[in-house]
Amino acid sequence: MKRLSGICILLVMAIACSPLRDESRLEWAELVPILKENNLQASDTPKNRQDVEAVEDLDASLYEPLAAKTLFLQSTAPTFDSGEMKPRYWLRVEDYRSAELAIKRMSEYRAVGTYERIEKACQTQQPKYQDSCDSFFLSKQSVRIWAIARGKRVYALTTNAQLFTLIELPTNLRKAIAHLPQR
Repeated sequence: MKRLSGICILLVMAIACSPLRDESRLEWAELVPILKENNLQASDTPKNRQDVEAVEDLDASLYEPLAAKTLFLQSTAPTFDSGEMKPRYWLRVEDYRSAELAIKRMSEYRAVGTYERIEKACQTQQPKYQDSCDSFFLSKQSVRIWAIARGKRVYALTTNAQLFTLIELPTNLRKAIAHLPQR
């Protein structure tokens, strides 16, 4: 029950504290061929999986992107190395004022202390919910895989299942995105 309330708290915080109100401004058409090639469908995050998006939104708010969008990606079928499960990911696309800010965001996305930074932000922005802002719990909700900066744009991939970090699909996505033009 404590975890469920923590998830709800994070969702409310992400919505209330996010400086971004208009995610529709961010165009991500460059990803369509890459997603198709990797048999991934993009959609909004389902209501029963919004805890990952809430964690990512909270962390992103610390970097103040100009525009951002979280895409829920799900494989159209299990992959050869995912057993019977359909891999699922959250791809965060963020635009920044400068390439330097994008590089800073990318380099700190999986750095040592990442989940402690998110825990502190949670406690600072919503002090009455401090007990729900545990870095260990946050690290299990949002299992970060990689982030890439392409000019002023950052692409960051996460999942909520460790298994999906171990298969080939995240590596294939990373390679394809790394070849996108600078933005």
